[in-house]
Amino acid sequence: MWKLILKEDSMWVKKLPKSKQKLFESTPSFEVDFPELTYPDNEIAKVIQMYKNSKLSEKEKRDLDKNNNKMLIKIVGEDKSDWEDFIKDIDIHTIKLKMKYGRKRPYEVSDEIDSQTDTDDSPSFPSGHAIEAYALAKVLGNKYPDKQKELNNMAQRIALSRVQMGSHYPSDIKAGEKVGNLIADKYLSINKSWQNILVKDWVSCSSCTDDKKGTEPCGRKDASKGTKRRCRPTCGACKDYKRRAGKSGKKKKRKAGTFDREEDKGLHGWFERRG
Repeated sequence: MWKLILKEDSMWVKKLPKSKQKLFESTPSFEVDFPELTYPDNEIAKVIQMYKNSKLSEKEKRDLDKNNNKMLIKIVGEDKSDWEDFIKDIDIHTIKLKMKYGRKRPYEVSDEIDSQTDTDDSPSFPSGHAIEAYALAKVLGNKYPDKQKELNNMAQRIALSRVQMGSHYPSDIKAGEKVGNLIADKYLSINKSWQNILVKDWVSCSSCTDDKKGTEPCGRKDASKGTKRRCRPTCGACKDYKRRAGKSGKKKKRKAGTFDREEDKGLHGWFERRG
């Protein structure tokens, strides 16, 4: 019969590791409206059962714990570095939710569970691994529809492993799936909006050639005069464009653009400095 030993309140609410504290104090490049989330208080028995009956090998635990994002991205043949900005946004939203709810980890509730990783150094609810897994699976699946089933299966494996390792409760995973899908939906809607802008010729292509009637390279004259908003996000080819002198007589150094029409990269950078 399992034994329950109540411990002090979670240490992580009061003392996050520096890396996660930095994320907590950061602002994501896009906002998401999350509903109020709830969780039951009677799940520890289920966690203990799954923890003790886990058949995961040490290699599986390590991969699902530390290489989780890489395993998902590998399915579609892309590089993790191309998704670092999106993953950072996910992590910022995640830690803010974790600190809001402040739920104790299973190992803080029962002495029959030991922490098996250093990735459970934050409040438990919702599961960060589940959020990342389901958000990435949905966004990558949108880009590679033929890989959606495989991505979903991997996301489920990653999420379930967190309970099997004793790091989370089932409700942490359920909430993580919901939050991950909400983040993915918002990200995809933003990207779709910018695709519509590009199709309507608001921004010229990354070579900054006047390839379509009615388009102009970044920093067009009417934008400089203030009659229209400067054409942003801009492509990297426009980085040498010289702004006119302002009222002070000093020419402002223009920041290099980060948006690339063909590859859809750099959206995160534009949102960080949007006006």
